[in-house]
Amino acid sequence: MNMSDTKTLRQKNRDKILAAFMEHELCTKNQLALATGLSLTTVSSILNELLKSSEVLFEDMENPISKEIMPYYYLNNDFSRFLSISINKEYRRVHLIYRVYNLSDEVIYSDEVIKKIVKINDIYDIINIVNSKFDNIKVIGVSVPGIINDGKVTSTGLINFNDIELYSLLKNKYSQKIVLGNDVNTAAIGFYLTEKNYENVCLLYQPGEGYGGVGTVINGQLITGKTNCAGEIQYLPLSNEDQLKLLQTPHGTIELLGKIVVCLTAIVNPEIVAISCTNLEKASDLDETLESMVPAKYLPKIKKVTNLNDYILVGLQFICKEVLKNNFINKK
Repeated sequence: MNMSDTKTLRQKNRDKILAAFMEHELCTKNQLALATGLSLTTVSSILNELLKSSEVLFEDMENPISKEIMPYYYLNNDFSRFLSISINKEYRRVHLIYRVYNLSDEVIYSDEVIKKIVKINDIYDIINIVNSKFDNIKVIGVSVPGIINDGKVTSTGLINFNDIELYSLLKNKYSQKIVLGNDVNTAAIGFYLTEKNYENVCLLYQPGEGYGGVGTVINGQLITGKTNCAGEIQYLPLSNEDQLKLLQTPHGTIELLGKIVVCLTAIVNPEIVAISCTNLEKASDLDETLESMVPAKYLPKIKKVTNLNDYILVGLQFICKEVLKNNFINKK
């Protein structure tokens, strides 16, 4: 075995141990050896390296079975960080909200930029600022409105972003892993993670003007479809003109939202539909419309939400963390 082979094997063993920490969080040396299939000697050697670099920390604790005091090892939450960027258009302004998270999902930095028109350089600026402030940004996640397929953004309301190869642009410029997500899909993940009582949820975002979107999580799985087009409301069997016209009045908005919820009820039958729509005053405003179209016993719970960006960023952080975890696991 040559030197490069030895280095590769050691890196694989290191990734096995890091993957075990991502799964179990707090481990003894014996538990790490059992989880990874590595010898105690190898585990001890790699742990010494990780302790020296501060990637792993330890604390002496009592073993619940033997009552013996022994070191328990865990990942340094601040050694790996994630940058989540939400790009969302609201009333002819584009909001770029970004947060830096650590491994324990704590927000350690947050800021917002508001633009009339967003350009790719605005994303670069945010990433450059964060990289200058923080070490160990391992994954960068960006959420944008529109369809994202093979790293390309289409059908978006963002000027300068239609048909842009966003993944390639970011991947070629930065060394971190890059994650892209549709804004409503990532919000649906965030809502699902926050509202822990539901397995089947839909999140409907309907702006005051323009087309909305729906993110759907069924049995804990995000539904995106063959080309990530699932949830694009503009393609429902309502004419585009009708959708935009209905938004012009409060009564029309209720009618449009009601028709969308009925479609969701008939197709995926969710337990709850969260609705982010500034023109909807309260969830109960939909009751009469919905019950005139579908028996009440089949209808989902309706919840009005106002913190869409919070859900987007929570969902994006979850995806970033899963990417890091899978990166270690796939190298095993």
